[in-house]
Amino acid sequence: MGFPVLFWPERHCFSGQRIYKPSFQPQQQKALHHFSGITSMRSNIAFAAALAHIAAAAPAPQQFDLAAVLNAPSPTNTAPPTTAVATSSSTSVNSASLAQSISAAINTEASASVTGASASAASTEQPSSALEKRGGWGGWGETKKVTSSAKPTTSSVAKPVSSSAPSTTSVQTTGTATTSSSTSCPTTPEDGTYCGFINPEDPCAVQPDGYGPKVTPDTVEAFKSYSEFHQQAQNAETPSGYEQVFQDLDASVSGNSYITFYTLESYDVAGCAAHCDNTDLCTAFNIYIERDPSLNPTKGDNESTYCPNPSSITNYKCSLWGSDIDQESATNTGDNREDFQTVVVGSNGYDKTNNTAPPDQDGWDKPEKCDNGAISGGGNYWMGSHFYPGPYNPFNCAHYAQAQTEKNREGARSKGAKSYTPVNMFNSYMVHKNGKAQGTYCQIFDTHLSPEWAGFKGTHSGRDRFDVKNSWTYSLKNLDDGKFH
Repeated sequence: MGFPVLFWPERHCFSGQRIYKPSFQPQQQKALHHFSGITSMRSNIAFAAALAHIAAAAPAPQQFDLAAVLNAPSPTNTAPPTTAVATSSSTSVNSASLAQSISAAINTEASASVTGASASAASTEQPSSALEKRGGWGGWGETKKVTSSAKPTTSSVAKPVSSSAPSTTSVQTTGTATTSSSTSCPTTPEDGTYCGFINPEDPCAVQPDGYGPKVTPDTVEAFKSYSEFHQQAQNAETPSGYEQVFQDLDASVSGNSYITFYTLESYDVAGCAAHCDNTDLCTAFNIYIERDPSLNPTKGDNESTYCPNPSSITNYKCSLWGSDIDQESATNTGDNREDFQTVVVGSNGYDKTNNTAPPDQDGWDKPEKCDNGAISGGGNYWMGSHFYPGPYNPFNCAHYAQAQTEKNREGARSKGAKSYTPVNMFNSYMVHKNGKAQGTYCQIFDTHLSPEWAGFKGTHSGRDRFDVKNSWTYSLKNLDDGKFH
């Protein structure tokens, strides 16, 4: 059973205020004016008939699929690992594999969410007649773009995704350094290692990195109060293009939009920013100082594998995020590894989401920003929605739109229809739950709608708050008329 959240469509949202009743278009207002002049004997009947006709033509209430957000599986990694591991994985996203998985999911669905109709019905719908019906009330006599006065305000563009990694929407880089033994190599090293390699995951193995100062006394309290760490966080300069969103916290960011992390040799904010600038989908980063164990804490059954509370080392960490971040998203205060306690200090957050346009998508116009939220009044132009957990990635929406058009086209062709229902625009945005990013929400439409249609900012479910962030629309460069040529 889902958790639908109903809201009425909002045609114009310049003030950001929600309109709870459908607004009449000029043709509708003209019809009402015409009926107001009818003789009193017939006015009541005619007026009622006019309202009935207008109500049928007006966009229907639309649903935000809260169940899709709540039931979506979380990505495998939602924060940097607390333990060093032997291997590292790529930070790129495999677009080809991702597209294939999205297409497979669309093709296996029993029906498409196309304005309440089944996929087969949508596939055989005649766009020309549908547009003519809309034309009687809203001027939709042809497929054309609606002029918008809203302009995106951006100063940079996020890097497009690459195609050389596992088919995931959230990716991780693990240990950035390993430890080597000084002894000679008596045997051939295993694949993926080298002579003298020490696996940091082995019991009581020496842990990598630890470029920060040694804190004495070696206690959690001394580490938290170490003045140099707080001075580094408080004196750090904000990189160009970024906004500092929190400073000197004792917690690091966690959430579904986690991309990867790096271990640094110093509290290098500029270096962390450079990693973000050169990483697919990254629009924010978190730099912090972490108390880590010098050995892999283990309670083994002999002296060489018993080290439950080793001495500490200090690591400078840089985590990258595919969404905006803020103080509310910094919830990771540390962890216990056997008897050793990891803690976080000097945590600073930097964000460029509001100054960054998402990457262009092949075959689609440049994205338009929706400052007032998501489009909630798509009405009869709305064809469905999908939610993808992970970093904000409009590629998911673009391929979802293409896959849905292809499904409708093939369904219509198999039935001998002369036309099909195409997707001509999509709205992609990030959903946040109680301040933490969840994933990309995609809505698809059969025509271009102006960003002025946007106005849905979020909703509540019980004690949970769901917010709309980073909302953009993409329209096909060459709008599809839905006809077989």
